[in-house]
Amino acid sequence: MTRFSFALGFSLSFASVGFAEDTLATMSAPAERPYPYEILGMQPGDPLDDVLVVYAERSDAAPTSESEVLRIQSPDGAMFEFTYQLFSRIGDVGIDGRLAGAAQDQVTARLSSVVMEQRPMAIYRSIRQPSDDLPEPLELKAQIEETYGPPSRVEINGRDMVLTYAWSMDGFIPDLDALGPIRREETTSSGGKLISEYELCGPAQHYRNNVEYRFEHPRDKLIKPGCVATFKVSYRGEPGITSINFSLEDYELGRMHTEELDRQIVGALTDEEVEASDMDL
Repeated sequence: MTRFSFALGFSLSFASVGFAEDTLATMSAPAERPYPYEILGMQPGDPLDDVLVVYAERSDAAPTSESEVLRIQSPDGAMFEFTYQLFSRIGDVGIDGRLAGAAQDQVTARLSSVVMEQRPMAIYRSIRQPSDDLPEPLELKAQIEETYGPPSRVEINGRDMVLTYAWSMDGFIPDLDALGPIRREETTSSGGKLISEYELCGPAQHYRNNVEYRFEHPRDKLIKPGCVATFKVSYRGEPGITSINFSLEDYELGRMHTEELDRQIVGALTDEEVEASDMDL
């Protein structure tokens, strides 16, 4: 069992032993996503059943997945435990296939917990095929732009290319490079002030850059503040083989999921009435 300690004495552990599931309430379904980007017709926020229908259309094999048992303990010993399915995936060639550089077409949905009905918060597709079977970088760029218009940022270096579409709370960002840095002042858990600068929808050390859930209380880091979603297309051409990766991440859904899951866990640990055991004393 691996254990991580957090502020205020709360602790989180990941276990594989038997336990009694605690109950999580389901929040309202998220609103229709404001951006047009999709991967194989799927968007974050789609019902999991819809994702599984796409999987079944594309693969005869059953999806693979990974789950964690999260066990959170409060300073006074109260416990909250539940199972969280982290992702659902098709096309996984396994570690041996990845080490051998095997051809693949893998699709992964990064799932929310049952709080959000296991709707995906991010969708990824990784393609690795012989170069003759895939488009050239500028051909792929032309296809993507035909669908979604010019990207927020284009990075091309030889046969390597990254296209980034970014959507903020104010809508599509037409030119990420034209934006100046954002200055942010935060109050830490110790009461101090942290002043930092960051690029909207860009990576930064002072906030979380993905939608994965990890319990923490209180939280010092937000998930990409001000950014709704990014859609990235990465192309890497190597001798005889080409890799193309699609990444569609909805940080707004990640923030909603984290906030609600935190609220229910902390509420259960601080307000729960404990039933006395019936041990033979």
